Amino acid sequence: MKLPYLGAHNPMLTQLQHRYAGPGSMDYPPPSSSGSAAGSTRFAFRRAVPSGLKGGDWVLQPLQKGNAALTYEAYLTNPDAPIHRHGRCQTDAPYTWRDHMERVEKAEQEHHNHKQLSFAVLTATQNKCLGCIHLTPLRPFLTRYHAPDHLLTTLGENSAMILFWLGKAHREQSFVYQIVQTLHQWLAHDWELDEHLFRVHPADVTAVHALQAAGLQMRFSVAAATLPYAFYGD
Repeated sequence: MKLPYLGAHNPMLTQLQHRYAGPGSMDYPPPSSSGSAAGSTRFAFRRAVPSGLKGGDWVLQPLQKGNAALTYEAYLTNPDAPIHRHGRCQTDAPYTWRDHMERVEKAEQEHHNHKQLSFAVLTATQNKCLGCIHLTPLRPFLTRYHAPDHLLTTLGENSAMILFWLGKAHREQSFVYQIVQTLHQWLAHDWELDEHLFRVHPADVTAVHALQAAGLQMRFSVAAATLPYAFYGD
């Protein structure tokens, strides 16, 4: 795929100056330091991480340079896609190709080191990105936002927080349910995880209904900065 020229005055980039963080966007805090209280900031896997997943009319691929043009287009054209630099959401600057390549290179490194595992949701023909899915250690997030001790003591080091976003054109209830259901089964059966919990904003009704339809229940909620988040799992 040939990347179109996106100069400093491209209208698509200008639109990004007016972005805002909606219910479906994700808040990435800076990593906590390692320790027994906070939990490790990386997964301790003994087996190889699954390389991808095929759904009915979509596939998951690790976020990488090979699909960077597709994921860049998805970030530019979807107002709910989270734009972050250095752990903070930026709403006052264009998201450039250079920004995106820095994100992709960091994602590849974190994937290799098992710090965060990021996947692009692509069409079956792999010519369009529909969204992204991220797995990150759960305990450091809960520690950062002062979750009760009883939650931390019941979670193993390989407990994962699952974050996902899908483009507005692909947030039909049936499609989100298909993604959630297939992803849940994949994580439960093919991954070396102690537990995995989906984190969503309670106001994201489509995501909440999809999680509930997949048989998942809200386990607890956490107030992170100014946003409440609900965690769903078995």
